[in-house]
Amino acid sequence: MTRPFFKEPTYENVLVGEAFGPVTLTLDDFFLRSYAYALDDYSGMKLARDGTLQPVGHVPPHMIVSDLMQIFLTVYDRDKVVGLHQKEEVEHFKPVPVGATLTMTGSYTEKYMKRGKGYTVLECVARDEAGDIVIRQRSTEVMRVPEGIRVGTGLAQPERRVSPRLLRAERADAVSAATPVGTALKSLTKVVRQAQMSVFTGADFHKQGIHTNLEIARATGLRDCIAQGMMESCWASQYLSTLFGPTFLSTGRHFMTYLAPVYPRDTITLEGEVVSQTPESGQMRTEVEFWLVNQDGQTTGVGFGSAITKY
Repeated sequence: MTRPFFKEPTYENVLVGEAFGPVTLTLDDFFLRSYAYALDDYSGMKLARDGTLQPVGHVPPHMIVSDLMQIFLTVYDRDKVVGLHQKEEVEHFKPVPVGATLTMTGSYTEKYMKRGKGYTVLECVARDEAGDIVIRQRSTEVMRVPEGIRVGTGLAQPERRVSPRLLRAERADAVSAATPVGTALKSLTKVVRQAQMSVFTGADFHKQGIHTNLEIARATGLRDCIAQGMMESCWASQYLSTLFGPTFLSTGRHFMTYLAPVYPRDTITLEGEVVSQTPESGQMRTEVEFWLVNQDGQTTGVGFGSAITKY
């Protein structure tokens, strides 16, 4: 049943210029622990003397972008969404400390039909207490899968061609302005679990859909629930944040395209390579291409990311 006063999440109902927010998001301990568990990423945590995990320093940026993208659910019925996340673009402008409260706004800026599918483009920003933009995000999604289109068949077209390739055995665990183009980078592996998928998707407010409910997933032609595309984007952001270090929090950019579904019990490996070094404002912007491959060798997503680096 559709929740009262919420719109059906269909392409026809999306209005270009439709605005969302402002919505506040407090990055408290519970928020951070939830995302740390869901993403299996404890980089913003430390083990306290009493045995508890305590958030420290700045918030890993990928723990913000999921809530930012879902701002449209303040208007559209969250339990009726059966869409396909196609592309994700994120820019980072300022580190966000633990405990901060952000103000999020967004709007639909574009909608178009392509090969029988209705695409929507949602642009969002998160601002800190000073009013400064800390993150800007642009999400492209097929809103409500049309009849005759089978979910999980890899519908997205990459912004540019990024192909998995054989990398040299020697890997770098960080990048700088001195890192040569062609340098292979260390990998990151994620084992996908339904419990984490459910927490990431919204178990806290009982969100139902193809990511959390097996019956709904199978009704759309899937063999199982699938992970949100945004989870892959968060893994990629973690990967880039680790490689670039703190500079990614203020100068980082990344673009992600989703190519194939990710299921519970999949093992996803992220690999990447430095592809360019470009002067920018007297410094150097280093760019990395990355790809995600499952245990069967299938590419589930590709992308590229960059940040200002120093020698």
